[in-house]
Amino acid sequence: MSWALQVMPLHLAAADGVIDWAADIDPSLALPEEPSVARELPTVAQVLSAFREAGCHGVSWFRVAGHDPVRDLPGCPAPATCASTGGPDLGEVSLGVDGADGDEPVGLDRPVRDVRFRKPSGTAVLAAAVALAARAGPLLVFDDGMEHLFVVSPGDEPADLARRWPW
Repeated sequence: MSWALQVMPLHLAAADGVIDWAADIDPSLALPEEPSVARELPTVAQVLSAFREAGCHGVSWFRVAGHDPVRDLPGCPAPATCASTGGPDLGEVSLGVDGADGDEPVGLDRPVRDVRFRKPSGTAVLAAAVALAARAGPLLVFDDGMEHLFVVSPGDEPADLARRWPW
């Protein structure tokens, strides 16, 4: 069975009405007290840098113009066991870049609206989300079954989040 997690800036989720929908699904969702203000979206370069900072690896389902995909997002050194042992494998990674389809290369300076992880290690996504929140602001994380929703904010401590992290 395949599963996926998606991460998007909280201010986009609020603007798109996803926050209202999310709060209906999970009234205990830990939303920030202050409304999420609009801010610049992280660039492809910032997203990839956050993944590297978090020590994560995965399979790129996107191409960066003029770049080697392995340099941008290293592949998993132990794909048979990494995800099942809580390793830093993000699985298959897709970037939501406005105006780009999955086949065309994207520039490092392009803004990223959301990131999707297919078959990831949950601990890897948590590490990546914490690193990305430092650049992108508060993030909404949710699974493809809409069973769980989670907010990661800049400055959150990974150990504190891990106690409540549903994946």
